[in-house]
Amino acid sequence: MFNIIHLNIIASDIIGDVYMKDLSKIIFISAVVLSVAAFFVTNVPISSDMAPISGFFIIFLALPAYGALVRSLGWYKALILIIVLSLYAIFIETMAIITGIPYSHFQYSGLIGLKLFGHTPYTVPFAYVPLFIGCFYLAILLAKKKWRIITLSTLLVVVADLVLDPGAVALNFWTFQSGGFYYGVPLSNFLGWIITGFIASSITLYLLKDNLDLVKVSGNVSSLFLILFFWSSVCLYIGLLIPTVIGFSFIAFILIKTRGRIACF
Repeated sequence: MFNIIHLNIIASDIIGDVYMKDLSKIIFISAVVLSVAAFFVTNVPISSDMAPISGFFIIFLALPAYGALVRSLGWYKALILIIVLSLYAIFIETMAIITGIPYSHFQYSGLIGLKLFGHTPYTVPFAYVPLFIGCFYLAILLAKKKWRIITLSTLLVVVADLVLDPGAVALNFWTFQSGGFYYGVPLSNFLGWIITGFIASSITLYLLKDNLDLVKVSGNVSSLFLILFFWSSVCLYIGLLIPTVIGFSFIAFILIKTRGRIACF
């Protein structure tokens, strides 16, 4: 009887250790690798033949956040949230490409994967959902009232886009038909991100309801950290000063808020 109880205690301790596993070192190493990859991306011509590689990297960057959501919410709730936000991302992007609303008219090149419906690459949800989840996680750390969480997560998503869009446009991942004042990106694009970020935040709050505390696992911000590290490095190598400063400042903010433990699961 004693042995059975003793084994149960040991098993519980092991499960607890696995559940609270800190993979921050792996994320930091991955960030360094991504920075090196960014150097080659900005210095080697990219063709549509390399789209599968781009797709692999985008999905790879999404996995830490997906894993953290599963650990936080369980498979069922995590999958529901991921699927709903993914469908939302595809819908919004496709609508913007066709109508110009809400981001203004733009189009994707063939560099980041096969296009769904002939317009939106299949990789878009893998890029958007982890980025948003990271911003939503930070908003929960900073605020308790729902309207503040929505406001903060929306603003943080826009800040992240101030880094991503200029870098992606420079690499010709996508282009805006009318160009724009901010490194080829129009003001209407950021206004669109405010609208879509607000909607995504509202959807997430509705789906999570009283489970917001479960999302307070720093692994939820790990993908955002990697995404920012890659695109901030891209902007640095290309010479885009403002996005570079914004990007690395955002990274520093994440490190401060998580105390360097950016990947606890």
